[in-house]
Amino acid sequence: MKIKYILTLMVLILIYSDLLVAQSLKNSFYRRIDLETGIGMQTWSAGDDRITEISIPVIFIVPVNKNLTLSAVTNNAMANLKSADNNLNGLTDSRITGTYITPDDHFLFTAGFTLPTGKTRLGGDQSSVASALALYPLSFNVPSFGQGFSADFSGVCAYQVDNYILGGGLAFVYKNGFKPYTNYDSKYKPGSEFSINAGGETNAKNRGPVKFTLDLTYTIYGADSFEGTNIFKSGSKFIGVLRSLFQVSKTDLMFYALERTKGKNDRGIGTLLTEDRNSNGNQLEFGGISYSPMSSKFGLKGVFDLKLYSKNAYEMNGAFIAGLGAGFNYYFSNSISVDMLFKFSTGSLKNKNESTTVTGIEIGGGIKFML
Repeated sequence: MKIKYILTLMVLILIYSDLLVAQSLKNSFYRRIDLETGIGMQTWSAGDDRITEISIPVIFIVPVNKNLTLSAVTNNAMANLKSADNNLNGLTDSRITGTYITPDDHFLFTAGFTLPTGKTRLGGDQSSVASALALYPLSFNVPSFGQGFSADFSGVCAYQVDNYILGGGLAFVYKNGFKPYTNYDSKYKPGSEFSINAGGETNAKNRGPVKFTLDLTYTIYGADSFEGTNIFKSGSKFIGVLRSLFQVSKTDLMFYALERTKGKNDRGIGTLLTEDRNSNGNQLEFGGISYSPMSSKFGLKGVFDLKLYSKNAYEMNGAFIAGLGAGFNYYFSNSISVDMLFKFSTGSLKNKNESTTVTGIEIGGGIKFML
């Protein structure tokens, strides 16, 4: 089970590294059919403007056998920007994934693809809504409604060596592109992605009260093209995540620190040149999650996070945001459970000599059926 956990964690980091610490991780493989849905509301104010999003996720997980699991995920979302006349509404892209772990628990392979069910063609000032949702420090549940068809494959391995579990993995993501504008057939095609990951966990034999996990991921991006012409290439990205997991009395605690940094981008029309100064600033994140079982059916949870984003070389895109939240889980039976979370965040976005105060509220609730 320990090796399955670290394998699953590494796959999540390889494919979803930018979203990883924003949510609790699911441990190992599912043993029953799992249907999850709910509703989440996030709203952020900045000066006289406000961006609000309501999302309704649907997650369906089917364990085919003890080694193979299939899953499908989609969202229905509605987003509104106070200063924009047009809203964004509808389904997002849908993702189907298959995950296979070898009988010896040492190798895990994941293959998946995204169906282009989400909205990509934007009209009016919907692009302003999309730009607000994409602001990285705000961490919207649905930062993009659609980016067209994509496919990915990853493989990781892990072995126990004394009191450590060590592993590594590779991942590849292909994106077919999308048409971003209404009544305009030109296609934007993001570049493919290749990632390499290494990770480990201490205390594999449970000889102490504290566990540490470390994961390092390096991603290389291909060139983005528009109308078949290369126009942009993202700088290579490095992510390092350190976690500490332990228990105080009956409360489970997990703390993390994340470092995210990117190299210089390449820009141009056809011929790409590396930018003179790095437009990607350094990003540090800290946070934690707690869970306290009050009874066999009811438990309390807490979350906090701190984001420290440095300005880039152009003195843009800095941020300082702190968030604190609380919620609960309740199990009606072994097959049905609900969870709720309320979170408040505040801080500032920093560009040149200006600092804009932002305030955010997140309310989320979900229900899970295990069939």
